[in-house]
Amino acid sequence: MPVPSAGVLSAFGADPECLRRLVGGQGRAWYDGKLVLKPVDNPIEHDWVSDVFTGWTRHDQVHVPVPLRSRVGTWVHDGWAAHRYLAGRDATMSQDPTLIRGASEQFHRTIRRLSPPSFLAERTDPWSYGDRVAWEGAEPVGGKQTVDQIVRLRDAFSPIATPAQAIHGDLGGNVLVADDGLPAVIDWPPYFRPVGVALAIAVGDAVRWEGVPLTFVDAWADINDWYQLLARALVYRLATAGFEQRAGRGRLRSDAHARASEPAVAGVLQRLAATA
Repeated sequence: MPVPSAGVLSAFGADPECLRRLVGGQGRAWYDGKLVLKPVDNPIEHDWVSDVFTGWTRHDQVHVPVPLRSRVGTWVHDGWAAHRYLAGRDATMSQDPTLIRGASEQFHRTIRRLSPPSFLAERTDPWSYGDRVAWEGAEPVGGKQTVDQIVRLRDAFSPIATPAQAIHGDLGGNVLVADDGLPAVIDWPPYFRPVGVALAIAVGDAVRWEGVPLTFVDAWADINDWYQLLARALVYRLATAGFEQRAGRGRLRSDAHARASEPAVAGVLQRLAATA
């Protein structure tokens, strides 16, 4: 795992004597008691997110990390970025579903007028590929069970009327209960899709990986196009796993991911058939 250099620490004013690895952040984040340092995969995207967070006006409703510029005024220095540490505990779908939904709604209400940034069309990472399989008809890859599940889900797609806006593409695990009791949304990978899919991805993740019962997929059925959004959320995750397998990445082979996903896939397809 990468370690910030002395030059990076100096650029952001981090204390090298207090530096330690931070739990979470895919094991790549570092913390000195006040600042969090993380390597940046897409500097253009990070600059855009930092500009949005710097102008954040809703800290009284939902916190976001406050990004820090380097000593020379850039958001990224030698491949690293920094933000002020946000103290709190991880919110979970099993314990905090109401808080997570409220955080999502306030976060997305605040960013709803943002225009789609041009870098979205240029990203080539596994998650962007998974997003295109779910929304733009890109060809899925991966193990046979993975591709079969994606085909089954896409065969059940119907048009979604909800307009697209900027969304958080990975809410699950990235909502905190801050020390002041307010929610905080961190680690924002931006996408431009119907707003409800942000919660649909989080619910799908919770059912597959957090032990949340399958019946929870019905809890937020008041959201427009909910089961269609859940189907696309599952395709997004499955297609990402397939892409990672082809690239020799990922902790699970895509078919292991697919086996864990089958109850959710079958449950969502059953609900789509019942509402057709």
